[in-house]
Amino acid sequence: MLVRKKDILSFYDKVKKLAVSSLEKERYEDAVAYTNAAAEIAYRFNWMYRDDELEDILIKVSNRLVCRNESYVAVGGRCVMYVAALLDNRGIIQQYLRALMFYADKLLVIVERPYGDEGRDTVRELKACEKAELYILPEELSLKARSQLLYDKIVSFQPERLFMHLWPWSGFAVSVFNVLPSEIIRYQINLTDHAFWLGCSCSDYVFEFRPYGCTVSEERRGIAREKLLLQPYYPIKNRWPFAGFPENTAGKTVLFSGGGLYKIYGAGGKYFEIVKDILDLYPDVVLLYAGTGDTAPFERFIKENNFCNRIFLLGFRKDITAIFEHCDIYLNTYPASGGLMCQYAAMAAKPVLAYNREEDRARFIEEVVCVNRPYKITYTDAVSLVEEAGRLIEDASYRKRRGEELHDAVVTPEQFGSDLKKILTCNTSLRNYERVDIDYDAFCEGYIDRENHYTDTFKRFVIRKFKFRTAWLFPRVFRWFVGYVLSGRLLAYLVRSRKG
Repeated sequence: MLVRKKDILSFYDKVKKLAVSSLEKERYEDAVAYTNAAAEIAYRFNWMYRDDELEDILIKVSNRLVCRNESYVAVGGRCVMYVAALLDNRGIIQQYLRALMFYADKLLVIVERPYGDEGRDTVRELKACEKAELYILPEELSLKARSQLLYDKIVSFQPERLFMHLWPWSGFAVSVFNVLPSEIIRYQINLTDHAFWLGCSCSDYVFEFRPYGCTVSEERRGIAREKLLLQPYYPIKNRWPFAGFPENTAGKTVLFSGGGLYKIYGAGGKYFEIVKDILDLYPDVVLLYAGTGDTAPFERFIKENNFCNRIFLLGFRKDITAIFEHCDIYLNTYPASGGLMCQYAAMAAKPVLAYNREEDRARFIEEVVCVNRPYKITYTDAVSLVEEAGRLIEDASYRKRRGEELHDAVVTPEQFGSDLKKILTCNTSLRNYERVDIDYDAFCEGYIDRENHYTDTFKRFVIRKFKFRTAWLFPRVFRWFVGYVLSGRLLAYLVRSRKG
């Protein structure tokens, strides 16, 4: 089943109407759930970046459910940070928390869901900080009770600032934040600057990490330039011990690549073309890929090119810092770049190979990595990139020098903390930015292309969210799913996911 843009718009419109209908019938939990589902559809394809109708639904829900405190007094120096999911080395949670643990007189960290081992480093740091309090919202409450609890928890702490680290579909949190006292300054930490997200209505200021995000927020989210705070971030080192590489990598030059697998699907298979060129030319090179997602297209590429002993899919790895310390070169993802992974490479003084089209300069990785000094990473000609790869592979001293030069370009933790403190003093960005040229239509079409030719993530999302209701809400998707099950592809996908 090919997903067309008109299908996506139709799905989105149906889900939004369900949200509106639920609101009118006072089924508020359903209204928020459908709003979140609509937001996730928009996030997956990004034909738009803001929907005031969805924001309005969330405002109406909180107005009807939350009893407000009309006599609020903020206490200077008190800050709240709300985290949708507590995950080490994911997003930019730890960077802001570490800075706030120094900046704030008292810090309350509220986590929307119970955390597990994946947040252990962050929890350890918070518990070691005397002025920080960690609070986990209970899940078993009704929407009304949970909304009131979140509101009361924040208001009773009397903060002057709220920092929001959210999922693009964090409707529950956005709903509550819309009715907080106006004395609380609300900062959206824009984690997914390339994509749609809920929360424009509850953001007084938005922290951006690159000019690309500033441009999108100004042009497509309608956020005033003076409300955008450009604050580049740095990568977090974790403490997980090195779990090792496959045996066949011993004595080889290790080319490492990583991130969500969706980042390398699309654009006519350009990423795989580059990988094949490098491996064909240099037989002593192996490629390791760490990341999650649908592995079927990657596994097919490996099998078709007889790379079973030269390409290894590592799945999710907690020891990401150690992996970079043990690899030789990092190959950036394409068509979607991986900013954080390139930062890890720079921090470990490992050279980065990156490809992008000349017309997509807005998405060059340099604006995320090379903050402190100009430095060329991205090649717009694949032949030149492969030639550079050869020089890095064959000349160890050149490889070392390139990595060390890149290391000096990245923002430091001290710089991040100092800049954040200065920004909060006047709520003004320390850095200017120039708008970048963005082909929004091509960006959306890229997501549709990946769905149609590499993955089925959107169709599986619809089935997962709506289950048997898919049959009458989205009959084309339901018919696809029946064939998906009968053909055995669902079972194969589940097996691959379990291995990953």
